[in-house]
Amino acid sequence: MLKKPHEIVLKDIILLDATRKADSLKRYWFVPLFLCRKELEKLTKQVFDAIGSSSVEDLENEFDKLLSYRRLQLLEALYKAVNIEVGLKSRINAWKIILEKDFKESEQLQKVIDRVKEFTGIEIKTPDDIKRLQDYIQHKIDKHAEMYPEIERQEVKLTKVIYSVFNYMSEPYNENMRLITFVELKAIAEDRIRQNKTVEEEE
Repeated sequence: MLKKPHEIVLKDIILLDATRKADSLKRYWFVPLFLCRKELEKLTKQVFDAIGSSSVEDLENEFDKLLSYRRLQLLEALYKAVNIEVGLKSRINAWKIILEKDFKESEQLQKVIDRVKEFTGIEIKTPDDIKRLQDYIQHKIDKHAEMYPEIERQEVKLTKVIYSVFNYMSEPYNENMRLITFVELKAIAEDRIRQNKTVEEEE
């Protein structure tokens, strides 16, 4: 009475999305809905789950947001490391004066300072430079919040998801493509996005 997942084509899904009626998933139009309601609900859920609710643009934005957040985490970790190493250096210098003995300084301080300069362009030499680093990080935090505001996720129409994948993959739109083929195409698109964002992060 119902189509098998491998029999469903995108045209069926577009009709489902447009009409919110699952008639397009039935094999025979004359079969009463009440005879296959549970099976139809299950099949409809499988279709929605297979396609997902994120367009290519949504996925790219999510990856950008994740990379931005990772950079913030790195900057905050460097700031903490600078404070720890500078504080340690001050204590070592104090013990040198009090005990009149030579103490080995931390080898990590210069490494941390070099990393800060690599990622921010700020060279830590004075307490003012640490304040500059703090202000720089706060600016990045504010920018992140501005670019990626916490908004309530709205339902994305399946047609938008479908069109976005064809567009991203530079494939001609084909409403007769089988669902299982489209799912593979969408997976390839997601892999490409992931790889592109990973390259951007490394650069």
